[in-house]
Amino acid sequence: MRETIENYLYDLTKKYSQADKTKFSASSISEQVGLNRSTVSSYLNEAFRQQTLLKIKTYPVSFLHKKAFTETFFETQYLEYNSFEELFAEAPSRTKEKDPLETVIGAFGSLKEKINQIKTAAMYPNGGLPVMLLGASGSGKTFLAEKIYEYMVEKQIIDFSAPYVAHNCAQYFNNPELLSSVLFGYAKGAFTGADTNKEGLLDAADGGVLFLDEVHRLSEEGQEKLFTFMDTGEYSPIGNDSIKKKANIHLIFATTENIESTFLPTFLRRLPVVVSLPNFYERPQPERLQLIDQFFIQESNILQKELSVSSKVIHFLIDADLEGNVGKVKNLIKFACGNAYAKQDDNQKINIKLLDIPVENLLQPYPTVKMDSQYNINERVYLPNTEIQPNLETSERKKLKTFFTRLLEDYKKIESGSLSPTQFISFATENVILLMDEFIFFTPEDRETSFFSFITYNIRSAFQFMNENYGFDQDGNKTLSIANYLYVKESQDFLFDNADWANLKNSLLQFLEEQMKDEVWLARRFLNSLSLHMDNEVLDEDIVFIAFYLHSMNLALTNSNNIKAIVLAHGYSTASSMANVANRMLQKNIFQAYDMPLGITVNEVEKKVLQYIENYQVERGLIVLIDMGSLNIITEKLMTKIQSPLLVIDSFNTPLLLEVGNLINNSQTIFEISEQINDFLPIRKQLATPKTDKKKAVITCCYTGMGSAVQIKEILQKSLGETEETVTVLPYDYQKLKENKRRELPFQMYNVLAIVGTENPEIDNVPYFGLDKLVNGELIDDFVQIMVQKFAIDGEALKQELIFNFSLKKMVENLTILDADRVLNLVSASIGEMQRVLEITFDANKKYLLFLHISCMIERILRKEEVDKQEDIQSYIKSNRLAMEKIHRCLQNIEEKYTIKISDLELRLINDIIFN
Repeated sequence: MRETIENYLYDLTKKYSQADKTKFSASSISEQVGLNRSTVSSYLNEAFRQQTLLKIKTYPVSFLHKKAFTETFFETQYLEYNSFEELFAEAPSRTKEKDPLETVIGAFGSLKEKINQIKTAAMYPNGGLPVMLLGASGSGKTFLAEKIYEYMVEKQIIDFSAPYVAHNCAQYFNNPELLSSVLFGYAKGAFTGADTNKEGLLDAADGGVLFLDEVHRLSEEGQEKLFTFMDTGEYSPIGNDSIKKKANIHLIFATTENIESTFLPTFLRRLPVVVSLPNFYERPQPERLQLIDQFFIQESNILQKELSVSSKVIHFLIDADLEGNVGKVKNLIKFACGNAYAKQDDNQKINIKLLDIPVENLLQPYPTVKMDSQYNINERVYLPNTEIQPNLETSERKKLKTFFTRLLEDYKKIESGSLSPTQFISFATENVILLMDEFIFFTPEDRETSFFSFITYNIRSAFQFMNENYGFDQDGNKTLSIANYLYVKESQDFLFDNADWANLKNSLLQFLEEQMKDEVWLARRFLNSLSLHMDNEVLDEDIVFIAFYLHSMNLALTNSNNIKAIVLAHGYSTASSMANVANRMLQKNIFQAYDMPLGITVNEVEKKVLQYIENYQVERGLIVLIDMGSLNIITEKLMTKIQSPLLVIDSFNTPLLLEVGNLINNSQTIFEISEQINDFLPIRKQLATPKTDKKKAVITCCYTGMGSAVQIKEILQKSLGETEETVTVLPYDYQKLKENKRRELPFQMYNVLAIVGTENPEIDNVPYFGLDKLVNGELIDDFVQIMVQKFAIDGEALKQELIFNFSLKKMVENLTILDADRVLNLVSASIGEMQRVLEITFDANKKYLLFLHISCMIERILRKEEVDKQEDIQSYIKSNRLAMEKIHRCLQNIEEKYTIKISDLELRLINDIIFN
């Protein structure tokens, strides 16, 4: 008998909570083990003398199992304590207390928002806010109420010794008046049988928590008395309204009923926090599996046996129709374990099969039992007396956790300076590549069954979306790797209890946003698209992992910089139908459609546009086509919130969509599109540019094309050094700048401080710095002065960098991989010959431009890189044949030395430099 008592107390101590203190008395234990109180008390005291138990000298006296307490909490110094508070005051200090509410399964998943609501209610000043828990029987309302109490104690909202009073009102189904008397107490003579004054639940719960389950049993009069107490903190016992009592209580209510039909509106208005709990089968499948694991672990501890549970049992519990009741699932598990234990009690390992579940439960669910669980779960093994269950985690999941652990450790090294950002990204990328390579060859046992097929199908759909919108190509390896990654994770947030992840997550994501902007952006878009198909949450850890995976591919997006366009129209499918027709005819997914209800407000339309801007790259501009004139005020609302040009077109039809789509396909700027559609149809439109503070920029350009403009940018960035973090150096097409001036995109997006190039596009109020003037030092001081006025930089240091980097020899070294001295000697001879043959003397600027252009041309030809096509090259040759032949003869020394052939396209560019 003593062994029975000790085993019961061992299990009870392992599950100790503040809410259960009364369960540790001799009388309570005697009821549970079926022995009389005096016998139990005798055994308890004997075990205490033999140092097996701890004694708490409360009234009544309580006992805890010493070994279980040590395993669960800490090593005690003594065997006897005056109170539970004295015992726990001995606990070693912890750097971070465990949040009881965060231990609830689903606290970081399906219950995340609900837990946050509960914490808000608990922490609210002046006594907190009352909480109503809604949910079916067995959904966990009572369990959650106990956790709320533990949370309040942990956060010192209430005292450690504060009472927790739980009362189920269902027993008063036929006598709601009696429930009111139990709640508020009653005065002598209040009703027949009221022979003395009696305190109620409010008295007992003063200073702590009162949990009223099935509170809908309260009469309307009782509800009125209760909400009066919620308003004033005062109440009167039944039968004597002249007595006014005060109590400070945190109220938690629970009901299985529809609150709108069972409670007074005046009562409901006093409930600012109403939390609806999902039943078992409304939970995501990973959470259902966690709950099942938890119940089996509890049974393993009770039976002190290793439990091996067949996959069919797990699938049955996850998917069968058991009324969605968590409590019923728990009881089925308890019965199955007990049934198997009775047959195999001599075995150290208990095997639990489907037939250990009661037959009526096996038969009743069919044919509604699904048995097609998304995950092919293998046999699961549960070990007693251990918090870590190694058999429940696959080696692949362990590798993923190890990856994130190392990632966080490396990230912390950036702050200490022992690792550079570049090294961190390189190490992480290599580790992701190794994992993904391994995942390609990882073969799930159910690769051909429902879930894996479901994942791969939806990944292909997400890739198709990414390809249509951003030019992101898919292949079999990408699909397989990501499918296996998601399969291994089982869509679970397995970092929710990682302290480093919680502390560093936001900082890490911000770091990656800065260092790997495109990859993080693409990862978000891809996972958002995937989540819509798979109906699951986008997790931050997945964004990080997929971003590194995309980084390993050296992505080049073919469509990400296009102007974006959306169609907004009232009606069930007006916008989507017209956008679909236009996209099909254009053979490209250009228009995104939003079908709007007739009563939609301008604020709601604005919200949709802002959501689109957040989800898509719109640096080159966004075109919004709308079907009602009143909606064009959206332009004014967005002007202070956008970071790129916005063209709002008031009204549209299919021909207009096709015209706009063709202009976008032809790489027209948003300003050119705005002008050209005026000629197409008489429409109303508004073109807006950002009114927010613009980032500062320096534009680089070159008469001969974008290639040289990019190279000038690189040299300028090298000169600016750290300053480039605050100023954008932007290469841009010279011809467009020359023709369109300030209408070009850079002037809408940036505050342009200066233009550096080989030819002046002549834009008013924007200083131009010719490369020749920077090389000879003539304008270096002026350029430095502009930079010093706008940024906190060392002007003298910048000047020295510019003088060094913009010397002719240094420029050639920076622009090519060729031997600078040899190139300059050959080019110098060719330029001299051109002046003699053409009978022209080049000025310094033209000579400098020819040096740079011909040097870059030599390397371009050696690399077999082609210049832009020229549609009119044949007619140009006819008009300029003689001059081009002379120039070609002057370049023969270069052709011979480098064994190259200079094409007519290249000769034309040189001819233009000389004679333009």
